[in-house]
Amino acid sequence: MLDRGGEVILPDPESGYTISQTLVIPSECRLTLPPFALIRLMDGMNCPMIRNRWNTERGHTSHSVFKGPLWNYCRTVSILRKDRCRDFEIRGGVWDFNNMNQKPNPVRTGDFGGRYTGFGMQFFNASRFKISALTLKDPVTYGMNFDLSSDFEVSDIVFDYNHGNPAPINMDGIHLNGNCSGAVLRNLSGACYDDTVALNAAEGISGPITHVTVDGISAEGSHSAVRLLVVDETISDVEISNVRGSFYQYCVGFTKYYDKKDSRGRIERVVVRNADVLKCQRVEGYPFPDPFVFPVFFFQSGVTVENVSFSSITRRESAVPSDTFLIEDGARVDGLSLICVSDEGAETNPGVLLSGGRNVSNLNTREVLLHGLPVNTHSLMEG
Repeated sequence: MLDRGGEVILPDPESGYTISQTLVIPSECRLTLPPFALIRLMDGMNCPMIRNRWNTERGHTSHSVFKGPLWNYCRTVSILRKDRCRDFEIRGGVWDFNNMNQKPNPVRTGDFGGRYTGFGMQFFNASRFKISALTLKDPVTYGMNFDLSSDFEVSDIVFDYNHGNPAPINMDGIHLNGNCSGAVLRNLSGACYDDTVALNAAEGISGPITHVTVDGISAEGSHSAVRLLVVDETISDVEISNVRGSFYQYCVGFTKYYDKKDSRGRIERVVVRNADVLKCQRVEGYPFPDPFVFPVFFFQSGVTVENVSFSSITRRESAVPSDTFLIEDGARVDGLSLICVSDEGAETNPGVLLSGGRNVSNLNTREVLLHGLPVNTHSLMEG
């Protein structure tokens, strides 16, 4: 049905649709479902529910092998521009990945047989496409995974994550790997058991990520809002705005994650604005009893960040004491702006507004408040 392309409109089913294999959407195709029409992956299918059409006759070997077998699928798919899938759209539906009745998370079990990923939706070497007005329910790993994709929009997405198989971890909402650009991610709601949005330049077809807009994240009890991850790549020109909710790891993380000591990635020109957030307790069943309590905004050792600004940021802490901003030793931040930042947490919170200020050069502040009292730049730099 999708093979012919064009407009495909599915009627509202009496009970729902079930699929037994991955749907493949070609170029110049629009798939539309009623907003609340259930489409469910059958038990034991162990595959994404939908992906774009791609070419496997011209595979390649250039991918991030040191980061593990999850990315082995990259070996089989063409990265050539002439094989790019373009101008398609997916709209509507409640996409139930039925994760408890699929193989468990391969990142946890090590079972990547058949290039199993646990992804819900997968997009590779694609451009000028749109995904909107749908619900992602209970994937095994990432709700949507993107490689080598450009000029696309994902909007009005609900994450309905209820349990992990075997644990609530590695379950990103929207996951962008390297060589993605021109992405607009808008109006994302619901808690995820990992990053709501992951910009992970080091993974998949590793390479730069640039010109990404994230506008509107709303979640209570979620792992994190946005992660930016580099090892020796570059992420640049990212705007993150209108974030609301509570997060048990961090709200925004500037991270390296992988222990590759001879490398240092760069994150450049990032704007974070209009966020009203707080910390919360980790989700029940979280598999790592890590005593480290992440800050709300995290800069990890081994990353260089240039020209990042935070404006109209409010933290209303009541549950989890922690720093608001933490810049670890070994992180380098050149050009940090804090404008209209208010930490309204309880005064018993032993965390500080900015820890690691000594790792910052060119700090600019205006209207920064801690418990309603002004904080000057000099005191922040001493942290």
